[in-house]
Amino acid sequence: MSYLSSERHRDWKTNGYLKIPGFFSAEEVDDLQAWVSEISGWEPTSDKWMHHYESTPAGPRLSRSENFVPYHIGMKTTVTSGKVLDVVSELMEEQAVLYKEKINYKYPGGGGYAAHQDAPAYEFIDFHITCLISVDSATPESGCLYFAPGRHQEGFIALDEKGCVAPETALAMEWVSVPTDPGDILLFGSYIPHKSPVNRSDQPRRIVYLTYNASSQGDWREQYYADKRQAFSKYAKDGSNRDKQISKIAHFQGKVVNHGKLR
Repeated sequence: MSYLSSERHRDWKTNGYLKIPGFFSAEEVDDLQAWVSEISGWEPTSDKWMHHYESTPAGPRLSRSENFVPYHIGMKTTVTSGKVLDVVSELMEEQAVLYKEKINYKYPGGGGYAAHQDAPAYEFIDFHITCLISVDSATPESGCLYFAPGRHQEGFIALDEKGCVAPETALAMEWVSVPTDPGDILLFGSYIPHKSPVNRSDQPRRIVYLTYNASSQGDWREQYYADKRQAFSKYAKDGSNRDKQISKIAHFQGKVVNHGKLR
């Protein structure tokens, strides 16, 4: 089954991202919302799933969860088989394999993300496609994604010391907001610049991000998380303050807090 018309293929190649409304049914959205709530309630671990926290006006809240697929059968089935994998594989023009997964929560007052490309943060592969699943409504007020259409064709763009698009370059870009409703998906690749603002609404903006690479480039998922744990263990000791990030690039604009402070 093909999910992509010739018009959608054209939009993908022209813009560097593609929104497919209503990709998940209302029943599937109910499941996704329940699963995200379950995962958010898991206690922090040092060797399984990873939780990251930030300071918000309501106190410390989750900003991100990752590496949860091996520990949740519903999520694992949804993201490693079926229509999500099929639509990503169709865009890649070959079979895709999961590279990494995360939930970005962005509760009211939750921090935004500076303009960046994902490629600098995702090692081991040449190209990836991320499938965003909207669990809640994402609006400009609650911090939906903004893209710079067509700029994916330029490779790396003005990388600064944080691994982001240099602020002066980002200011000169033309940005388009892409709101999503629960059940919509949004697909985008390694090099499309994107950003998102602070959540200024009174509702959470929970989104699942699933990143895939072509199977011909290998299965790097376990290596990705092992490498990230090792890197952040080093950051915590080297005085660089990079352990206050939630990624290898410093695009997160919220204030990271240690989960130990939540107790």
